Amino acid sequence: MADSDPRRISFRVAVSLAFFINGAGFACIACRLPDIQKRLNLDEGQLGLALFACAVGAFLGVGRAGRACARLGTHRVVLWAGLGTCFSLSLLAFASTYAALCLVFAVFGACAATMDMAMNTNGVAVEKRFPKPIMSSLHGMFSLGGLFWAGVGWTVVKLGVSTQVHFVGASLVLGLLVVWLVPSLLPSSPDPSQLGPPFAFPDRSVLVVGLIAFCAFLCEGAMGDWSAIYLQRNLHQTPAYSTLGYLAFTLTMTITRFGGDAVLHRWGPAATLRVSGLITFFGLGLALWLRIPWLTIVGFASVGLGMATAAPIAFSLGGRLGGDDPAHAIASIAMLGYLAFLIGPALIGFLARLSSLRDALGLVVILAFAIVVLAGFAARE
Repeated sequence: MADSDPRRISFRVAVSLAFFINGAGFACIACRLPDIQKRLNLDEGQLGLALFACAVGAFLGVGRAGRACARLGTHRVVLWAGLGTCFSLSLLAFASTYAALCLVFAVFGACAATMDMAMNTNGVAVEKRFPKPIMSSLHGMFSLGGLFWAGVGWTVVKLGVSTQVHFVGASLVLGLLVVWLVPSLLPSSPDPSQLGPPFAFPDRSVLVVGLIAFCAFLCEGAMGDWSAIYLQRNLHQTPAYSTLGYLAFTLTMTITRFGGDAVLHRWGPAATLRVSGLITFFGLGLALWLRIPWLTIVGFASVGLGMATAAPIAFSLGGRLGGDDPAHAIASIAMLGYLAFLIGPALIGFLARLSSLRDALGLVVILAFAIVVLAGFAARE
């Protein structure tokens, strides 16, 4: 139930900033991946394996995050995981061997995912103090952090700033922001009685919501990994034109997330999920069928529009299903989401090798329709 605590605004601002910082860290790495690849003379397969190590670390980290939140409280986990994220970010610039790079990527993934789970749990607790949903706008801050820091990254690369200076500077700025925001987070008391096992199979209701998160995360990841490649290799567009697909996806996702709370409040989670899934199903499906470059960009934008609210709704529902101890429900949902990030790129690449990238991206269309179906089950739980 919502309350009238005047501190709820400061709680919301603080957890919003945590989402912003988490998104900024990933964007910082994305801007410098070509430099890391060149410095260590890596081919695409080796770089892909290093990123896979990051996903494995994230998957393992989020599996332990629920216990950490129960033992320490979500606000303390945001602090330590956030600082770990910033420290490992700076180490990426100094990894001198391929093995060291994979190890640091795994540590970064574990820390960033733990922070992600803790801030989502904290955000669910803050949301309960408001009369209307706020989770979509919190995830919008993650997207905004990525967009803003991508702009910062573009600027420093343009100015010729080294990767080492860039990453150390970013780590210091983001780390100081973490230290500054934590005292303003909604505090949660440690509850060792809620520790439970580190890995537990979720009950049916949480599993349904987790499958929605799995579909949404895989659809998001597919756009980041394959949108530019599809435009460039399959539709024979220039590298500059091919970046427009991911840009369109990111912009629509960011904008929609900031307006998603109002839609969710008006329609409810089930109807919002159904419409979201149908937007992606028809938008991307039509684009893949017709194979027109500008329409394909519109199709990728429809994925951002449709999937923008799916993950926030999943985390919000998980918080409600978890009752007084939402951390474990949210951890289970986050694990399924990160599992999608873990297997998604390889799965689409495998399907593309069997047939074509166009057919492989049809998996996104199928998963979008799966969200439409799962929304009905989630509404009955």
